[in-house]
Amino acid sequence: MPKALQLSNEEVSKILHLKLLVIKKWKIDGPDGNIKYWHDLWKETRSVFSRRSGGGCVMVWTVFGFSGQAALAFLDGRQNSPKYIETLEIHLMPFAENIGGRNWEYQHYNAPVHTSSATKNYLNSKIVTVIEWPQMSPDLNPIENVWGIMFRKVYENGGQFYSVNALKRTTESAWCNLEQGILKTLIVSMEIRVYDVILKNGKTLNY
Repeated sequence: MPKALQLSNEEVSKILHLKLLVIKKWKIDGPDGNIKYWHDLWKETRSVFSRRSGGGCVMVWTVFGFSGQAALAFLDGRQNSPKYIETLEIHLMPFAENIGGRNWEYQHYNAPVHTSSATKNYLNSKIVTVIEWPQMSPDLNPIENVWGIMFRKVYENGGQFYSVNALKRTTESAWCNLEQGILKTLIVSMEIRVYDVILKNGKTLNY
């Protein structure tokens, strides 16, 4: 079994109780451009982005769990450790304490801003337990499904936006109006996802 899939029963149990979060970039110039550059900002770009002219974007951070969802955080510029820590302080900590008290653990990717000494020191100061993200680990985060739902809503009818603020408002509306049942169903699906990826030895899942 590949190292990335060598998870103990305790580690699997931790994954099933995660609060799920991610950052995404949304493009102002509509679905054509967005489809080609809609990716996790902590990972390498998978394709070349092309747009007709001009354009702008918004970067969004959020988190959700079985008991609720946080408001969207719109991020400015390239993310570094101080900016990431600020996002955690303003958005993650209040949300986690509100729905999970101290009975929660945190997992993020191995991006430089996640593994920096400053970020580690901050999380240690908050007594946050961080679950290790194995190298080359499959990404099972169901918020990818949420982005798909929001994508169709934000860019329905081939919509484009003439200002960043308009894109922000529409993205925020799509997030706030998500049915809670959908989020809960996705959280519940984590158990199946975790065991399925182990059975398939890390290959693509049907999600």
